[in-house]
Amino acid sequence: MKNIYCFLIATLCHFAAFAQQDAMYSQYTQNQFIINPAYAGTYNMFNATAVSRLQWAGLAGAPLTNTVTGHSALYKNRLGAGILLSNDRFGINSNTEMAGTLAYKIRLSDNDSHVLSFGMQAGLVNYNYGYNDLTVKYTDDPNLSVQAQASTMTNFGAGVFYRNEKMYAGLSAPKMLDKEVKDGKSSAVQYRKHLFLTGGYLFDFNSVIFKPSFLVRYVDGSPVSFDLSGAVLLKEVVWLGASLRNLNSTVLLAQLQISDNMRLGYSIDIPLTSVIRASYGTHELMLNIDMKLLKSHDVGMRYF
Repeated sequence: MKNIYCFLIATLCHFAAFAQQDAMYSQYTQNQFIINPAYAGTYNMFNATAVSRLQWAGLAGAPLTNTVTGHSALYKNRLGAGILLSNDRFGINSNTEMAGTLAYKIRLSDNDSHVLSFGMQAGLVNYNYGYNDLTVKYTDDPNLSVQAQASTMTNFGAGVFYRNEKMYAGLSAPKMLDKEVKDGKSSAVQYRKHLFLTGGYLFDFNSVIFKPSFLVRYVDGSPVSFDLSGAVLLKEVVWLGASLRNLNSTVLLAQLQISDNMRLGYSIDIPLTSVIRASYGTHELMLNIDMKLLKSHDVGMRYF
C-alpha cells in the first residue's frame, strides 16, 4: 500500500508541476487522424479505429487511454470529416475528450494518388480530479482537504497532410491553445499546445515492403521528443516493426492484415531506464477497419 500512496502523491506532484500532455501512441502510422485533423478522409473511404493503451503496466494508477475515431471522405471525395472520442485516466485524473474535424482535399493527380489536405478541429475536453479517491494517512493536513474538481474547456486544432503512393508528410497542432485551470485560490496551466511533424516512405522489394518513418513532437515548455521507426510488410499479411523513442525506450509492434480493409495490431513499449524494473512495459491494442459507405468510396490496401 505504501507504494500505491507514493505513486499517487507523485502523480499529484507531476500534474501540479507540469501541464497535461496527450498520450504517446505507438501505432499512429495506420491512423494519423489521432494526431492530425487533415488526415480525415484523405483516402476515399470511411475508417473506424479503436485503440486501448495501458502505460507502465503493473503500477497502481498507471495511465490508461481508450480512443475511438471515425472519419470519412465526403462530397465527391473533396472533403473529409471525422469525430474523435477519448478517455485518458492517470491516477486520480480523468480526461474525456470529444472533437470534430473537417478537412479540404486538393487532388494533385487524376486518380487521387497525390493528395494535399488541410484540416481543422474543434472540441471539448473535460478535466476531472478525484481527490476524494485518495487514501491518506493523516487527514488533518489542510493541503489535502480538497474536493473533487472538474472543468470543461474548448480547444481548436489544425493540420496539413500530404500523401502519394510512396510517401507521406504531415504537420499538425491538434490542440492549439494553452488552457488554464482556476480553483478560486490559484491557477495553473492544465494543457499546453502540441505540435507534430511526421513523415514516412515506402520501399517495395516485391514480396517485402519496408516503411521507415519518423515523428517529432513538441509540447510548449517541454523538450522536443521523437520517434524513429521502421516496419516491414511480409506477403501483404503481417507488419513487423520497431521504434526508438527519445533514446530511452524501444517499441516493438506486430499487425495482422486480416483483409484489405481490416488490421489488428499490438505493440509494447519497453523503457531502457530504471522504470523497467517497476513495471511491465506499455501495451497498446488497435483495431482498424476501412469501409465503403458511399458510391464514391473505394476500399483497398493502404500502407499509411
